Amino acid sequence: MHFLLFAFYLAILCFLIIRFSFVLKSGLEKKTILILFILKICAGILLGWMSQKFYPQGNDYWGLNDAGWKEYQFMVHDPKGFFLDIFRSQYQNSYGGFFDSVNSYWNDLKNTLVGKLLAVLNIISRGNYYINSLFLNFIGFFGHVALYRVFIDVYKNKKWQVVAGCFLLPSALYFSSGIHRDLLVFATLGIYCYIMYFSLKNGFSKKYVLLLLLSFFALVILRNFVAVALIPATIALIISNRKNSRPMIIFTSTYITGILLLAVFQIVRPNFKPLNIITNKQEAFFELPFATSQIETRVLEPNLKSLLLNAPEALNHSFLRPYLWERATNFLIPLAVELFIYHLLFFMMLIFFDKKSKRHSFVVFGLFFSFSLMLFTGYIVPNTGSIVRYRSIYLPFIITPILCLIDWNKLANRINIKIKNI
Repeated sequence: MHFLLFAFYLAILCFLIIRFSFVLKSGLEKKTILILFILKICAGILLGWMSQKFYPQGNDYWGLNDAGWKEYQFMVHDPKGFFLDIFRSQYQNSYGGFFDSVNSYWNDLKNTLVGKLLAVLNIISRGNYYINSLFLNFIGFFGHVALYRVFIDVYKNKKWQVVAGCFLLPSALYFSSGIHRDLLVFATLGIYCYIMYFSLKNGFSKKYVLLLLLSFFALVILRNFVAVALIPATIALIISNRKNSRPMIIFTSTYITGILLLAVFQIVRPNFKPLNIITNKQEAFFELPFATSQIETRVLEPNLKSLLLNAPEALNHSFLRPYLWERATNFLIPLAVELFIYHLLFFMMLIFFDKKSKRHSFVVFGLFFSFSLMLFTGYIVPNTGSIVRYRSIYLPFIITPILCLIDWNKLANRINIKIKNI
């Protein structure tokens, strides 16, 4: 029965996806849209199957789906309580710190809301994981389309490079296709970037301002440190567009100013310790059960000196792990190969750089935003498997420009010359 329902709902969603004006205005052919959408659905199926096969004892994806079924039962038997439960804390009238990872209503809220969303979907899916994944990926697909529409406006006439960067990066596609917050974070981030980019280009309307605030608020709930990382990047993007000058200088100046202000605040007000957020996040990860892909990570202290000393290790963890020779789990092997290919692409960009391209403020925005979050991940996460998952969401902001900045014609000519010489 579930197979028939899945096929039926898939046919309906395929019918709908090529009729949304937001999707059609991307300029992609309907056939291409359907292929990309079905690939995302397949990634969701693969993730669900693999997580159940290799982690039958329990995993986040199936655990959230089970929580959604419990929320569905709650909704059916007590609709009022189901809604009011969103605002209740289970910690004896205490809501905890907004950035706390344990004993915090705010930390639990993201899973609560995902569970409530799944409860509504369970009305038609009857709790089936793959059908729920189908509907969530329908939502998530709009995040890919939103990023594509931004990057194709930046890199005109580089359609397939942008398609590859925004839709087809293996780990980004895989990890943003499961029943998890990653899917919703990626989709919301894509929408936020789309609204910000075209608002700066065409002007802010009331509708766009409202959608921008809603998408930012959603990110605050789903993953608050992503929302925090957006603030300096967005400020620099706005300044860069207003000044119409070199974006790299403006972004660098904005971030340096922010770091200096942080240092001054800590000197003037010793009780003001925002860096405790990072150390507390790291401590929460250390308290989790030892992972198969666990890596040695130095303990952070809540000061700039400790962040500076630990930066090389954080950069290594975020940008270089897993190594090709790491064999913590077989699952890491294809991810290590993927990362190695990205490194090769980066060096190819340096050698075959497209000199006709110009630095765009949104590209710099994506690089600074993603770099800061990947560095943050390197600081706090002590296992490679989780690092890869967190990192995957930000890869399109890095890899898409790399693909577009490679002069592929020059590369093809060079290869052809070498082949003839052989």
